[in-house]
Amino acid sequence: AVVSTQSGHYGRGGLRDRDVLSKSDPQLMLYTSVKGRANYVLQGKTERVKNNLNPTFGTGIDIPYIFEKQTFCKVVVVDDDSDGMSSTADNLGEAEFTIGQAVSKKSLDLELVHRRWGPKGSVQVSASHTTTTKELVTLQFEGSHLDKKDTFGKSDPFFEIYRVTGGHEALVKRSEVIYNNLNPRWRQIEMSSSQLCACDENAVIKIKVYDYDEASAPDLIGHCTTTLKEMKKIKKEIIQWDLINPKKQGKKRNYKNSGVLKILQCISVKTFSFLDYVSAGLQLNCMVAFDFTASNGHPNTPASLHHLNAQGVNQYTMAWSSIGQVLQDYDWDKMFPAYGFGGALPPNNQVSFEFALNANPQDPNCAGIEGVIQAYQMALQNVALSGPTNCAPIMRTATRYANACATTPNGGQGYLILLILTDGQFTDLNQCVQAIQQASTSPISIIIVGVGNADFSNMEYLDGDKNSHTRGRDIVQFVPFNKYAHTPPLLARELLAELPGQVEKYFSAKKIPPIGKKLH
Repeated sequence: AVVSTQSGHYGRGGLRDRDVLSKSDPQLMLYTSVKGRANYVLQGKTERVKNNLNPTFGTGIDIPYIFEKQTFCKVVVVDDDSDGMSSTADNLGEAEFTIGQAVSKKSLDLELVHRRWGPKGSVQVSASHTTTTKELVTLQFEGSHLDKKDTFGKSDPFFEIYRVTGGHEALVKRSEVIYNNLNPRWRQIEMSSSQLCACDENAVIKIKVYDYDEASAPDLIGHCTTTLKEMKKIKKEIIQWDLINPKKQGKKRNYKNSGVLKILQCISVKTFSFLDYVSAGLQLNCMVAFDFTASNGHPNTPASLHHLNAQGVNQYTMAWSSIGQVLQDYDWDKMFPAYGFGGALPPNNQVSFEFALNANPQDPNCAGIEGVIQAYQMALQNVALSGPTNCAPIMRTATRYANACATTPNGGQGYLILLILTDGQFTDLNQCVQAIQQASTSPISIIIVGVGNADFSNMEYLDGDKNSHTRGRDIVQFVPFNKYAHTPPLLARELLAELPGQVEKYFSAKKIPPIGKKLH
């Protein structure tokens, strides 16, 4: 994920005049929240402009930007006759927007609304990201003297890299597994500096080394922390870290480590960032596909994964909503192609693996998040659940769609996210692998959410972070819904964390700069 800052500049017109002998003295305050349209926190304020109902503010306000987290913003315009903010300042109106909306458009024109007096005046918000050095980083690690975790053999080690932001750990990369080896040397890995450390060389990076186990959860061998700045010192000195296992450390008085992790290579090359592309007009399109196989259970039975509760919600709609809410801010028309797969269509009960939820194959687009949910609910009433769980057809359809929308009608750039919601393993796994390999050269990322309690082991196989079976760009991310069932926003964060890096890699590989810019 990209983390940068936005400088917002605000201009307004037609404000309400609250002064008797002169015009209002407006000042703008900006609040932000990552918990919906509530719990707003003051982020900053502009200068005060005296006696002006149509001011332009010159003070920019910095806002942290995290793509996978939807950040809500509220501007409050006040008439302040004091020499600074006071409790007597008159509220002239408020307006709300999201950071995603601000960065994906040249400017936002918002109506100012007062809770008591209604709409009066407007505010224009423009956002530009602060210049940040963006790099493509190549890393290679090796371990030595790792703890032996297996009873009948050595450990099967792999590592995970986490970006640490505000105490939250976000997984950004997972290596391949090296079997039966206590001194592994892993293959090179590549990622953007925005994905790795939010373009901050001093940001904390945590690396965890595990022992892989097919039959159970992996065992932690040990972890360490570092920074990109430290890893770059490899050119001048040996950089290695003790791997610490907290449980063993707490039990053994003379505990030193559970092995050592050494960096062999750290190469960085300047490149364009995700925000460079978004700010230049990149459109993120989203296609969603729902699993209509019989293993979900009949929708009328409460145990069914397709059963809708009294609020019309189930795991499918929750997963779609949490991800759609983030992506919709980057889609100019908010029209989402929505499909089903594995269902038997009327009137002949013919099984289809790519049918339009709105029953219009010529135009499968649905208006907004709610439009997709309504089409899904209608399809549940008309389409019989069947099978098998074949997903290669919808992947190929999405790839064709991605290639078609690579250039937008107005000459801009486009990129597609395919969201697949399924209750079980794909039965056409080999065909899916081939479809993913073919799609890796197209402007597309594939996100898979596993719904329910089925065995999703072969979904892990498709995830490029977990396995390197595919050649080319890593475009697949898989997460089981139950892991985040009680915190849907975290589901979106986990699934979308890699998307900015995948977008950057596509355009970098194709040597395509943002609109209006030249290659470095």
